[in-house]
Amino acid sequence: MAHGMSRIVVIGPGAIGLCVGAALMARGHAVTFLSRQPFAVLSVARKGQMAQSVAAHVVTAPDQLGACDWVFLCVKAHQVPSTAEALRAAVGAQTRLAILQNGVEHLENVSPFAPEGTVCVPVIVDIPATRHQPGTAEWAHRALATVPAGQSGEAFCALLDGSFITANVSDDWRSQAWRKLCVNAPAGAILALTGQPMGVFHRPGVADIARAVLAECIAVGRAEGALLDDEIIATQMQAFLTADPKAENSMIQDWRAGRETEWRARNDVIVRKGADHGVATPVSAILVPLLAAQNT
Repeated sequence: MAHGMSRIVVIGPGAIGLCVGAALMARGHAVTFLSRQPFAVLSVARKGQMAQSVAAHVVTAPDQLGACDWVFLCVKAHQVPSTAEALRAAVGAQTRLAILQNGVEHLENVSPFAPEGTVCVPVIVDIPATRHQPGTAEWAHRALATVPAGQSGEAFCALLDGSFITANVSDDWRSQAWRKLCVNAPAGAILALTGQPMGVFHRPGVADIARAVLAECIAVGRAEGALLDDEIIATQMQAFLTADPKAENSMIQDWRAGRETEWRARNDVIVRKGADHGVATPVSAILVPLLAAQNT
C-alpha cells in the first residue's frame, strides 16, 4: 500500500457512508464497506453530474472484518447499538473511530459500544445526499465535515484532503454541533409530523413553532456551553422560509419509508438536556411525544 494510505472500514453505507467512502477511495485509501445489502460497484456523484463507477470491497458480516487504521461509523444515532459487534471486530489497539452523525451526543452514543480506550473523533457532517440503491448515491450543494481540533482531528482531515469533501477542524466543536442542531431540530420534526415538504413553513402558525424550537435549542445549547448568537433565529427562519417549497429532509424521508426517524438525536436531546440544566422547553416537550408515537 502506498505511503500515507490507510485501511478504512465504513459501517453504514447509506447516503453519507457512500459519499464519504467514495471520497476516501478517490484519495487512494483501502476502503471496506460493511453492508447488510451487498453491492459490487460504488457510484457517487454531485447532483447533475455524471457518476464514475468503481469496484467496491463490501462485506456483509462483522466476522469478515479485521482491525484497521480507521473506522467511519456512518449509521444514525439510534442504530449505534446494532453496530457493537462490528466495532469489536474492526477496532484494534491503533484504530481511530470517526463518528459521523447528527445531533450533539456523538461520544455519549458510541462510547458504550466501542472497545474501551478507543480514540473517537466526533464529526459534524453537512452533506445533503440521497442514496438511490445499494452502492449508489448523489450529493448536492456542499460536502463538509467538521471535527474537534487536535491530533486525531488533523489526521481525519488529512484522510480527505484533496477530495470533494472539505474537512476542517474547529476550536469550538460543541458550538458548531449545536448550530447544526438548530437547523435539524425544527425542520426535521415539522416535516416528519406534517408529512409535508418545506412549503409547510408558510402555513399559519408553523413558522412560530419552528421559531420556538430554535429558541429552546439555543437556550439549552448555551447551558451546555455552546456559543450561540441570537441572530441564529432570524437567519435560520429566513433559510426555512426561502427554501424550495418542495424540498425535503431525511426525517420525512425516513418517516415516509417506514423507518425510525432521528427524533431522539434531534429533538428529545433538547428536552433531556434542558431538564438537566433547568431550562424550560415547552414546545419541544409537546413535539417529542408526538414524534415518539410516530415511531412505535
